[in-house]
Amino acid sequence: MALIKSSVLILLLFATLTEILPSGLAELPTPFSGLDPPPSQFPSFDTLQQCWVSMEEMVGCYSDAYRAFLSGNLGLAIGPSCCMAFSDINSNCWSQMFPDAPSFPSSLKDYCTNYQNGQGDAPSPSVEPADV
Repeated sequence: MALIKSSVLILLLFATLTEILPSGLAELPTPFSGLDPPPSQFPSFDTLQQCWVSMEEMVGCYSDAYRAFLSGNLGLAIGPSCCMAFSDINSNCWSQMFPDAPSFPSSLKDYCTNYQNGQGDAPSPSVEPADV
């Protein structure tokens, strides 16, 4: 009889604990609504695609821009044809293409202006590489 009482007590304790404690894996994670950025902060894919069109027309400019962005050295990565392509890019696009480096577009424009004005291998402005 004592064995049955202790078994029922253990079973009752186990059933109570399974009801009280959350299962964890069976629950869906709750979204962090307070930490989600507003959707307007990020440009749409179509907007970004339109911004890159002028560089896609010039073979290699897409990779040259990111190589210059990551290395911080414009003079080694950007050529005259890419400078022409960069001059066609809408000023609103620059902040969407390089949101983490607001100084990069102005540095790139300055470099290309110097390059197109015949200063050739003008010293490239210092650009801080992005944290990737």
